[in-house]
Amino acid sequence: MRTLHDISASVIYGILGGCMLLMLTVLPVKAQHISADSSSFLMGQQVNLTLELNTDKDAQINWPSISDTLTRFFEVIKSSRIDTLVDASGNWNLSQVLTITSFDTGYHAIPPIAFAVRLPGSQEFVQMESEPLLLQVKGIPVDKSADIKDLKPILRVPYTFADFLPWILGILLLALLVALIWFFIWSRKNNKPLIKIPSRPPPPAHVIALSKLEELKKKQLWQKGMIKEYHTSLTDILRSYLEAIYKINAAEMTSFEILQALKQQIIEENQLKELKKVLELADMAKFAKARPMAADNELSFNLVLNFIKSTAPARHEPENGNQPIAEATADQETEKMGEHV
Repeated sequence: MRTLHDISASVIYGILGGCMLLMLTVLPVKAQHISADSSSFLMGQQVNLTLELNTDKDAQINWPSISDTLTRFFEVIKSSRIDTLVDASGNWNLSQVLTITSFDTGYHAIPPIAFAVRLPGSQEFVQMESEPLLLQVKGIPVDKSADIKDLKPILRVPYTFADFLPWILGILLLALLVALIWFFIWSRKNNKPLIKIPSRPPPPAHVIALSKLEELKKKQLWQKGMIKEYHTSLTDILRSYLEAIYKINAAEMTSFEILQALKQQIIEENQLKELKKVLELADMAKFAKARPMAADNELSFNLVLNFIKSTAPARHEPENGNQPIAEATADQETEKMGEHV
C-alpha cells in the first residue's frame, strides 16, 4: 500500500512536471523533431533523416554535432549544411539532412537528439529534445532457387593520370630507343659521326662583327632606299658585339639603357658620344621614320667599325715572340676584314 508520504511526493512531482510542461509550452520554441524518408529500408540502403527546429529568430542555438556514427546500428554517410528559413510568423525554421545506412536487420531506435536554445533575455540555455524515432532495417530477400549474385553491381573507379603514366613513359622510352637506332643507322649509312666534336673554337666576337659589317656593306641597303632596314641591321651587329664583349643584355635594352650600362664599363667619353650618335640616328630612322642623309649613313657605319676595332681584345704576345696559331689566324682575319670594309 502507498503511504501518505508517497502520495504527497507523487502530487508534488506531478505539479512540478505540469509546471515544466507549461514552461515549455509558452517558450517560443515551436517544434523540434526528426523525420525519415521511410520508416523501413533494406540493409545497406541509404535513407535521409531530417532534423528540424522552429524557434524565435533572436534565439541563440547550439546545433547538435553529429559524428559519423549516429548509434551502433546506424552510420552517417554525409551531412548537409544547416538551412535556415523564416516562416510566416517571423520565426526561424532550421533543418539539416543526414544520410544514414545500416547493416543490422531489425527494429532500431534513434534516440532523442538534443538542441540547446537560449531565448532573448535569458541567461541560460534550455535543452530541447526530439522524439525518438524507430526504423526497421529489412534483410535482403533471398531466392534460394536462383543463382548467387551481388547485392549491387560493381562500381568502376574512374581512371586517373597515374594509371596512364607507366604507359606514357613506356611509349616515350620506346620512341626514344627507335629514334636512337634510326640515328645510328643513318649516321653509319652517311658516314657521319654519332657525336660531332668541333674542330676549332668559334671566332672571336670582333671577327664576327666585322664579317657582318662587310656583308651589310655589300647589300647596299641605304643606297636602295631601305634606310630603316639598314640602321636596324647596323645596330643589331653593334648590340650583339656589346653583349659578347661587355656581358650586357643589349638586345633587350633601349639606347639610353645601353649607354648607362657602358658608363660602368670604363669606356672612353668620346666612344660613348660616337655610340650615342649611332643609336639616336638609328632610333630616328626606325621609329620616327626619318631619312638621314647619305653622309650620316656612312658616318654611322664608320663609327661602328672604328668602335669595334678600338675595343677588340688586345693581342698578347708570348714571351718567346711566337704568337699561337689560333690567335694569329683570328688577328689576320680581323685585319683583312677591317681593310676590306
